[in-house]
Amino acid sequence: MEDNFDSYNEEGDYTASLNKFELMLKQNKSFFFDVEEFENVIDHYLDKSDTSKAKQAIDISLHQHPTSSALKLKKAYYLAAIHQPNKALEILNLLELSEPFNVEILSVKAGIHSQLRQHNKSIENFQKALKLTNDNNEKTNIRINIAFEYENLNQFDKAIEILKKLLTENPDNETVIYELAFCYNLKNDTENCIKFFKDFVDEHPYSFSAWYNLGTAYNRAELYEKAIDAYEFTIAIKEDFASAYFNMGNSLALLRKYEKAIQVYKETFLYEEPDATTYYYIGECYEKLGNNKDALTNYYKATKLDAFHADAWAGLAVISEGDSKFQSAMYYIKKAIELENENSEYWYIYGDVLSKIGMVDESIIAYHKVVELDPENEDIWLDIAEVTRDYENIEKAILYLYEGLDKQPNNYLIYARLAAYLLMNGKQDEAIHNLIIMLTNKKELLTDLIEYYPEIIKFPRVVDVLDNFDKNNEF
Repeated sequence: MEDNFDSYNEEGDYTASLNKFELMLKQNKSFFFDVEEFENVIDHYLDKSDTSKAKQAIDISLHQHPTSSALKLKKAYYLAAIHQPNKALEILNLLELSEPFNVEILSVKAGIHSQLRQHNKSIENFQKALKLTNDNNEKTNIRINIAFEYENLNQFDKAIEILKKLLTENPDNETVIYELAFCYNLKNDTENCIKFFKDFVDEHPYSFSAWYNLGTAYNRAELYEKAIDAYEFTIAIKEDFASAYFNMGNSLALLRKYEKAIQVYKETFLYEEPDATTYYYIGECYEKLGNNKDALTNYYKATKLDAFHADAWAGLAVISEGDSKFQSAMYYIKKAIELENENSEYWYIYGDVLSKIGMVDESIIAYHKVVELDPENEDIWLDIAEVTRDYENIEKAILYLYEGLDKQPNNYLIYARLAAYLLMNGKQDEAIHNLIIMLTNKKELLTDLIEYYPEIIKFPRVVDVLDNFDKNNEF
């Protein structure tokens, strides 16, 4: 039975459409909706990701309006949303046969082909749609989407060409500016990114987004002073651009200007809500300045804002370890590892803390986890050996160093440490052999070796080797 429902009088009354639909479901009755009302209802549920009610609305709508192409199109949207793209394409292909000049159908098809990673087909459909529309905004959006698809195909030059042309037509299009910078980044072409944005800001000096992206490119090129200049221009144009302050803080920190970096990081709080990552970076700057108290405070603030900020928990662990608060350090680093179990730095910190409290076996296990996750780490074998020497015996420590050499045959830090340990253990021939290898390949490590084991220069054979090396620089 179909009831009259006269409360919906104003065309496009979005809220009334929803209320009417919800009432119909609640009362288990049948109300009539026109096509536009159904479109509003379906769009609402799809936007809210309420696919169950979206399906109900689609089924009822097509029962009332079985020939409506607009509602069939909504069903295609729904099928794509529930990850049934091929079924969506079946509907869209039929719709295209009856409405070959419908831009929306072609655009939705293109989007679904992209979802299926059929990027060439996506481009083909976007290009069809582009030829059929006279709306400039729609044309711009379609061309941006075509650029996206070329990016997905790793055809960055084609994407850049499209985006540059769009900027020529509309230099104020921030979406295109950011996408162009992103594309250069994907291409790993920082040099040309800098060149483009330098030329662009020469022509358009009030484009804050262009200055910002120029600063980001300078940062990638490690030209931090120039990056700071670009961010300052950004802020001069748009004072409340919090991201520019944040990135400027990063540049200053990378230049080891930690106090200035802290000031700039804090300025972001004037223009946006405090952020856990910003507090973390502020804490890191304080730590670099040797101000552990303020570092601890800011790392703690980061964890209060975001309990899943693993780096902040690790920062708390490092500060606590430095203050000999090993139980606290253990708690914090375990929190970090729970959040990011494959992070080698966290396992390294964990191993350090365990070694400080004499849990040698557990420490070695943690250090070996570092080896597993970061096999190129050159310091880890030294720490494994040091803990073993301190708590067990030097012979076992030497074996660990040789194990490290098997995995890292060009790690001359290990040769240096072997020379020290072997001399300590009375094995001069073996020690001299390792010392010569180190001197031949990385003589600058001699200073570190003498600092680590000053007694080395008391061995006459070592002195002879060093004298001969200085004279001949070869053996």
